[in-house]
Formats: sequence, C-alpha cells, structure tokens
Amino acid sequence: MKNMILLIALTILFVACGSDDKSAELKKLEAQRNALDSQISVLRSELSAAGNTRQEAIYSTVALVKIQPQPFVHSLRIQGNIESDNNILIPARVSGIVKKIYVRQGDRVQAVQLLAELDGVIYEKSIEELEINLELATTVFEKQKRLWEKEIGSEIQYLQAKTNKEGLEKKLATVREQYELTKIKSPISGTVDDILIRENEGTAAGFGTIRVVNFIDLKIKAHVSESNIGRLKKGDPVQVDVPVVGKSFTSKIQSVSQVIDATNRTFSIEIGVPVAAGEIRPNMMTVLNVQNYENPAALTVPINTVQRTENSNFLFLAKLVDSTNGFWQIERREVKTGLDNDKNIEITEGLLAGEFVVTTGFQDLADGQMVKVPAVPAVTEGKM
Repeated sequence: MKNMILLIALTILFVACGSDDKSAELKKLEAQRNALDSQISVLRSELSAAGNTRQEAIYSTVALVKIQPQPFVHSLRIQGNIESDNNILIPARVSGIVKKIYVRQGDRVQAVQLLAELDGVIYEKSIEELEINLELATTVFEKQKRLWEKEIGSEIQYLQAKTNKEGLEKKLATVREQYELTKIKSPISGTVDDILIRENEGTAAGFGTIRVVNFIDLKIKAHVSESNIGRLKKGDPVQVDVPVVGKSFTSKIQSVSQVIDATNRTFSIEIGVPVAAGEIRPNMMTVLNVQNYENPAALTVPINTVQRTENSNFLFLAKLVDSTNGFWQIERREVKTGLDNDKNIEITEGLLAGEFVVTTGFQDLADGQMVKVPAVPAVTEGKM
C-alpha cells in the first residue's frame, strides 16, 4: 500500500509541475495507470482468495453479449444528381424572327417533328426565283442536248447550257438547305419541357429555343471521394432515395470512372434509374447507399464499445469464473477494427467467436476486475 501512495503522490507532483512535451507526459501517465491497474488486479486476486470478493466491485449495470460470426455489410452514403442524356435545349441555327411555334409546354413530340420556325420569306423568294430559272435552263439544256446528239450546233453551246443548268441546281439546293435551317425540329422523342422563344420576337443563331426531355432514359451521377477508389465496381447494388418526392428504389452501378478529378479529388459513378421510377425528373437530388463491402461471417461489436487511445483500440471482455454466484473477470484487450456502419464495427484481429464483450457499464472497468452479472448471458449475436 505504501508503494501505491508513493506512486499516486509522484503522479500528482508530475501533473502539477507540468511538461513541455505533452506526448511524453501522456506516456508517463499511462505507464503509471497501467502499474496501478496491475497492483489493483493483484490485490483483487488476493481478496478473492481470502473470500472477500463479494464485497468488492459488484456492478449490476454490466451487460454482456456473446460474439458469433454474422453477415456484415458496409455502405457509402453519398449524394447524387439525376441527369438525362436526352435533356436537350435546341439552339436556333440561324438568326431571325420567330414566325410560328407549333407546340406547348408538356406536349409529347417525336424525333424530327417540327416545333417552330423562323421567318424564311427571303429564302422562299430565292427558291421560287431559282426554280423558275432552273426550269428555263433545263429546257434550254435539253434542246441543246438533242441538237448536239444530231451533230447540230457547237459543243460550246451544249456545255454552256449544261453548266448553267447544273449551277442553278446546286444553288437551289444550297438555298433550300439554308431555308431548312429556319425550321426548329426535335432531335429526340420526348416531352417539351420549356419554350424560351415567343412568336414575332427575334432570336440569334446558337441561342436556346425549346427544351425537350426524355424522362425514360434517366441516370444518377455522383462524385465519390478518392479514398474509395477501387472499392466500387460496376454491378454493385445501390439503395436510392429521392427525398423531394418520397421515392425509393434499388439499382446498380452502371459505370465507375478511373480518373480522379484534380479540382475536388473525387471520381464519378453512374447509376441507372428504372423506367418505373414514376415522378422522378432530371436535376432532382438523391441520397445513395452504395454497398462496397460484405463479409458473410464477420465478428462485430457495437461501435460505442470500442475504446480508443492515441495508439490503439481496445475492448473489455469478460470471462466467467464463478458460475454459481455469477462472477466474471474483466480483460482489457487490444483489437484491430475494420469498417463500420450505423450501429456496429467489424473486429478484424483480437476477438474470437464465442467470447463475451461488455456492452454496458464498461466506462468504469479495469483489467482484471471482478464483476457480477445476475445471470449468464444468453447466446446473443449482434445485429448489423
């Protein structure tokens, strides 16, 4: 007992004096604590041998759980955004005045369907004029051709008539193509989502006019921290929640990028959206639970039972020493941990199946301490 008093006095003196090196101070205090725990354990053993255990350290709040292998799944919880490759804002191909809009917002349209057109009267007049000239040039060419075949007239006359006709044909084709640019057509089948132009108002080439969206071919894109690169792969299951519409569904990863974005240190994944997803629309936010690890026979404990120091993790285990009176001896054991979910954490080293872990009342325990449990715990397996 004198040694204990002396050791406590030295500890108090050391703390009062302080130290510039906090790390060294912590190590000394931990060494002193371990020495005290060792002496306490020896004294408890001596008292137990003397029949005094019943008066020492009986904790009615201590609860134990028997550890057995069980399935363990770990998932990443990340945010994603619903996107569509078929979400197209159709640009005007030429500048001009909007002559007519043929659709309304919400209309279903088919690919190549005419949605609106710009004023193309100049092209229309050019086409009309060229068609008249071409008709005359064609007549002249055909007459010159017949004469040439009968060896009447000069070759120059025949070639001039042919060149004039072909030149007008090409010019007419060019003007018709230019006139076609005034037509705003849907490149895909889908729904008119927005109309950004109005009749009798001008628009410029390259500016958006009408948005068409296909709500069937949707996908979810998410950005994942680079620390998870290699943990996700195509085909991994995903639980998808869309909070704004209260929808949930399961899907799978369709693609995983292998390139890290240098600006935010993430890589992207894409997830399919089932056709039956209903009210889901592009740009809605989603919450994704992506399963990235599974162990069918893991040893897990509740997260809060793992105690942590600067250099290690440890658990308090219990071993039955007196089944008649329900006395157990505590063991402080260092363990190595793996992944965790909302409730449990996987123990990869330091724990065996069938051992008992203290799940309640472990805050005041010490290595070698004797505790009393009212009844031997049933074989209880922790749940995921």
